[in-house]
Amino acid sequence: MIRQRKTQSERKDETRKLLINSAVENFAKYGFHGVSIDKLAEYAGFSKGAFYAHFHSKEEIFLALLEQQMQLHVEKINALLTEQPSLLHFPEKMNQQSIQRREENRTWSLLNMEFLLYSMRNEEARRQWSNMILQSVKQISQSIEKLINKENLTSTLSSEEMAWTILSLENGIAIFHFISQDHIPHDLLEKSLKGIISSK
Repeated sequence: MIRQRKTQSERKDETRKLLINSAVENFAKYGFHGVSIDKLAEYAGFSKGAFYAHFHSKEEIFLALLEQQMQLHVEKINALLTEQPSLLHFPEKMNQQSIQRREENRTWSLLNMEFLLYSMRNEEARRQWSNMILQSVKQISQSIEKLINKENLTSTLSSEEMAWTILSLENGIAIFHFISQDHIPHDLLEKSLKGIISSK
């Protein structure tokens, strides 16, 4: 049987995937500032030139990873919203998912905080990250709006403001949990979200 040679596009996609995998492993192990482009390329089995054929900088490949992580998270939140018979059931499920995510993705959360400090000093990185967040808020708010329209519910916040609140509370609670651990109430996110959702 003759093996079909990969097309140039397929080879390019494979190289990009291997570089992304290298970035996942190395950023997790050494942190954002502890990784060089040389290290990322070498770990993936490519030259520095191959890296630059796909990414212009270390920041760009990190932002690509960040975008993947954020999109996966948004998809999970939207899935939760879609699965609930009522928006009133969402806070409990969201709290459970947030706790699980915090426990499973501690390394990624630490990387986010490290990159946050970097982006506060780098306007282009901040701008790109901001655009990703805005897109996440838009997607979540659309799912919330659909549930609100189906039900006889009212809230002190708009669907967009609720989306901002979900992401802000979740990230803030995660940060304080890493610092204070069990001192922060485990159901704080649930209670906070319930407080802004009510029946007419």
